Amino acid sequence: MTATKSFTVDTNILIYSIDRSDPAKQQVADRILRSLFLQRALLPLQALNEFYHATTRKRLLTPAEAGAFVRDTLMFVVPISYVQEDVLEAMSLHKTGEFQFFDSLLMATAARAGCSTLFSEDLHDGRPYGSLTVRNPFKLSATELDALLA
Repeated sequence: MTATKSFTVDTNILIYSIDRSDPAKQQVADRILRSLFLQRALLPLQALNEFYHATTRKRLLTPAEAGAFVRDTLMFVVPISYVQEDVLEAMSLHKTGEFQFFDSLLMATAARAGCSTLFSEDLHDGRPYGSLTVRNPFKLSATELDALLA
């Protein structure tokens, strides 16, 4: 895996992978997670923290189920934590008014770690941030998604 082809995911992609209410989105999210696991790709710990919080708060999963998902996921990815430079960068990005703080922190962490693509439904599709580009996988064709997952 090269830094120029690496990708990671926002929390919403993790949630769609377990949420059966939208089978089309679940299928795309599953495809992304399979690639994430097969490539042992980078994944911000923040996304897993938010996944646990959101799925238990919305009662999509029990705390035991959400905890098992997080533990299992950690076996197949390279977890990345934010560092103080990421926090400072996130504050700068947040000040622009374009992103919420925690979205900014996720983007700063992923960019510093060398990811070139951040899959997210909630952020601005196609928005570049340094060497990182946000992509909404639900707006991509199968061919476009395949190219980003390769």
